[in-house]
Amino acid sequence: MTIPHRPSSCGFTLIELLTVIALIGILAALLFPTVGKVRETAQRTVDANNLREIVKAATLYATDNHERLPDPAAIAAQNPPAVTGGAGAFLWAGILAQRGILTDPAFYFSRNDPAFTGSYPAAIVRADNRGVLDPDFVNDRVLSFEFVGGLRLGDPPGTPVAFTRGLLAGGRWSAEHGVYRDAGGHIAFLDGHVQFFPNLAEAANQLTLNNGRRGGSLLQALPYSANAAANPRVYATPPAGLGTPEGTPAERAP
Repeated sequence: MTIPHRPSSCGFTLIELLTVIALIGILAALLFPTVGKVRETAQRTVDANNLREIVKAATLYATDNHERLPDPAAIAAQNPPAVTGGAGAFLWAGILAQRGILTDPAFYFSRNDPAFTGSYPAAIVRADNRGVLDPDFVNDRVLSFEFVGGLRLGDPPGTPVAFTRGLLAGGRWSAEHGVYRDAGGHIAFLDGHVQFFPNLAEAANQLTLNNGRRGGSLLQALPYSANAAANPRVYATPPAGLGTPEGTPAERAP
């Protein structure tokens, strides 16, 4: 009697399948942090370029505005105001959009920012009235950068104009409110260059202060006048670091 021949199975055994799944899991655990880091680094480059364009737009505005960069306090004091519908940092961005210099709201948000909602506003100013901020730009929005209002083109080239949100008075970025947590942030200067700083309070002292010395205080790196009303201010949307909606004034370096 001949026993029928049965073809051997070509499938995986349960042990082989479990082994393959385990290997895939190990590889994924190794690769995912690397991919995430690459994406974060790429976004930081985008953010630096956005800051560079923002400063460029602000200097273009100054050339037609008596060499004054955007100043929320001055805008709000105009009668009638050039831009309404918001305050502080929103007005800083709004005046550039109102003039048609920088109208894309995406420049003011970082995808790395924990406060970013995941979608960009439709516009900075309303399409039917460029003198009014678009509610979608203002309502429930946290801008990823803080801005210095009250600067002039003639101020020192190393004067900060805008920087990543969350910089604290001590020179570090906030672990709670920083765009990159406490990993650091970008600062964009009046001469157009942008630099990433993990910490301003290192021994090297990163900024040129208003007394001519080196230091780590951004507020002391702004021009200072005995006339308090003439001093620049740092504006931001809460939760932030140095900046406030009303503006944090520059400080005299000791």
